[in-house]
Amino acid sequence: MRSGLDPRGGRLYRAALVLAVGASGCDQEPPPSTPPEPPSALEPAPPPPEASAPDAGLPAPSLTEPVGPYAGPYFTVTTGSTGIYTEPTAERSRKIGYARNGGRVPVLPGVVPGDGCRAGWYRLLDGGYICSSEGSIDPANPQVRLAVRAPDLNATLPYPYARNAQNGTPLYTSVPTREQIAAYEPWLEPPDPNRAPGDPRALPWWQRKETALSDVRLAELAVESDGLLGRRMVKGFYVAVDTEFEWMERTWYKTTKGLVAPKDRFVAVEGSSFQGVNLDAERGLPVAWVYGSRDTRPTFVVGKSGKLEQSGSVERWKPLHLVGEPREADGHSYLESTEGFWVRADHVRVAQAPPIPLDVQAHEHWIHVNLHTQTLVALAGATPVYATLVSSGRESDDADKDHRTPPGQWNIREKHVTTTMDGDGTAAGDLPYSIEDVPYVMYFQGSYALHGAFWHRNYGMRMSHGCINLAPLDAKYLFFFTGPTVREGWHGAWANNGQTGSRIVIDGPVREPTARR
Repeated sequence: MRSGLDPRGGRLYRAALVLAVGASGCDQEPPPSTPPEPPSALEPAPPPPEASAPDAGLPAPSLTEPVGPYAGPYFTVTTGSTGIYTEPTAERSRKIGYARNGGRVPVLPGVVPGDGCRAGWYRLLDGGYICSSEGSIDPANPQVRLAVRAPDLNATLPYPYARNAQNGTPLYTSVPTREQIAAYEPWLEPPDPNRAPGDPRALPWWQRKETALSDVRLAELAVESDGLLGRRMVKGFYVAVDTEFEWMERTWYKTTKGLVAPKDRFVAVEGSSFQGVNLDAERGLPVAWVYGSRDTRPTFVVGKSGKLEQSGSVERWKPLHLVGEPREADGHSYLESTEGFWVRADHVRVAQAPPIPLDVQAHEHWIHVNLHTQTLVALAGATPVYATLVSSGRESDDADKDHRTPPGQWNIREKHVTTTMDGDGTAAGDLPYSIEDVPYVMYFQGSYALHGAFWHRNYGMRMSHGCINLAPLDAKYLFFFTGPTVREGWHGAWANNGQTGSRIVIDGPVREPTARR
């Protein structure tokens, strides 16, 4: 690969790139109910107004499963994102989903006229309409070739991810020159011993040694923005990677938000291989997993004396199907596995068959979360089909630090293959956070969601700011198990206009609500 060339387009990557601002996380302000329009290069996009309530008389979209491989045209989105509607009109109340830059949706040949799109509308193979001026069906189109990579739904994570390892890492809007790199990244050059020290209070936050990161706010990260520098990053922020390329004897990331960052400031991260279990008549509930920080926990068998004796160990996250009744011994409770050994009850999380709501339909797909046991069971009607561990919100007696997940019953309101979550924190000492393209997000109440979490692996322990954290593979399974349906090439969908959101039941202690900042 030649230095300075875009690896797919064969041209210098110097166009102004969009600085996208993602939805806030969990117990912050709710995410927008419709996808944002692309903002200008250096200004955050204001949240769009709430979608209008659909009329009861609107026709439901015709969403049908394609039969066999499709040999017709695929439409690639080249704008930031574009809506998918039940009819060829850009009327907000008819929107059922959206596709993002790089998304490829199968469409029928030819366009049809309609409102809000001068070039005409393509009808999607599986139902819905998309504006033809928002992309192209020509794979040789330069904008198609430079579009963001589509999420890989066959991998553990939809994109490669990387964690920023240093404060002050720049996110550039285009590839910088050598002189610009030296100006924006002074740490690359040794300090000048002859330069008189300046007033440390005049230095930006990322150069002050005494800066408390809990005092840094997201708004400060864009203070130095000037057309080339989009913003700075705090240590621990994450980016989703579109591609890598070489420039100025250095490797760079281009993020899925279209920004450019030096790879040497990041550490690549991978998603956990942990995954829940499929349930059937032979391998059903209850099922348990060893959880916590230890890699193994001891197992026990009944010895000749009739007492439990240690016999070996079981690995963390190995599913253990249970039989029989608990046994009390030595001040502990023990559980028996179908493999013939026993484990201490306080070493495992156990998923049990949940109570079934009276109005659940025979084949309805729904989810039950138990906050006490930090487990989740997915069901079809009254039949459990999948079980796994979760990480719900952290709990505290301090109202400002209490992020517990609310119990209750809801339906999934909207789903996104990925969406960015960021925030300043709600309590003193909280650090700002920003995670680009959180995978497999299912919003069910305000800004509370089920979603994949790759930045920790403490499934089975309370970890989040209120959302239900899942291992990425579990999040992907539940994303496609639940409604509303996100079709091929779509990036998100809403439960309206005939699309139904699956039921989410969360069991746990009820607490009087506290005011949040």
